[in-house]
Amino acid sequence: MLGVAAPTPYDLRFRLLGIPVRVHPLFWLVMAVLSGGENHLPKVLIFIGCAFLSILVHEYGHGLVSRFYGYPPAEIVLFWMGGYCACDLGRQRPSQRLAVLAAGPGSGFLLLGVVFLVGQLFFGISFSDDLELIRTMLGLSSGRNLSMAYFMLPETVRSIFWVLTAINLMWGLLNLLPILPLDGGRITEILLTMFSPRQGMRWAHVVSLLTAGVLALVFFRWNQTGAGIWFAYFAFQNYQVLQTLHQAAKYGLIEDDADWWKR
Repeated sequence: MLGVAAPTPYDLRFRLLGIPVRVHPLFWLVMAVLSGGENHLPKVLIFIGCAFLSILVHEYGHGLVSRFYGYPPAEIVLFWMGGYCACDLGRQRPSQRLAVLAAGPGSGFLLLGVVFLVGQLFFGISFSDDLELIRTMLGLSSGRNLSMAYFMLPETVRSIFWVLTAINLMWGLLNLLPILPLDGGRITEILLTMFSPRQGMRWAHVVSLLTAGVLALVFFRWNQTGAGIWFAYFAFQNYQVLQTLHQAAKYGLIEDDADWWKR
């Protein structure tokens, strides 16, 4: 999401299901900061562990589907706030690229389903509790309708259940937004390029700029400064790409159609 992570002597390396995995040390640091548990070590460790599992599952979704189509990934890297799967999307057909990209968030939602199933089978958490938890995280409920089964869970189990749900639900939905370089933005780019090979990439960056810009304003208005800065960064990143495309077209490096929006 934020560039390619150069290897370091402190990377954690292992191989799982035939795919090499590398975890950059900044991943652990950023996850510890995002945990919000500066003075509560168990909270920090729970968040790091849940984030590691969730993001790894997400990237394996990309990697396994890519390998299914005959393009095994070079490696999976966990870095900063997420990670990336080094797949050769450029050699795949558009339908294959769409499947590979959608498999990431899809794997996260599948993991969320497994979490809910374990909660029902072993801890007595009902399906209505799952729905209420989702509504609470989306800001549609106060969580008052959660049953006593949820509140009777051991604190550690309840924390793990909450964090796994939050990460795989909220980060999954975030990743599907039509904002480059998120998976949703890349899916949007492929669809628009299939519709218009000449202008699809430009349109995707315009959609990304507008979506990220609007969300940045919304979050700043809600006093959610961190999220506002994050979306503002995405908006600025896409603005820079559009400027680069315009300059390249100006000097004849690529074809330009600056009046496409008037049609």
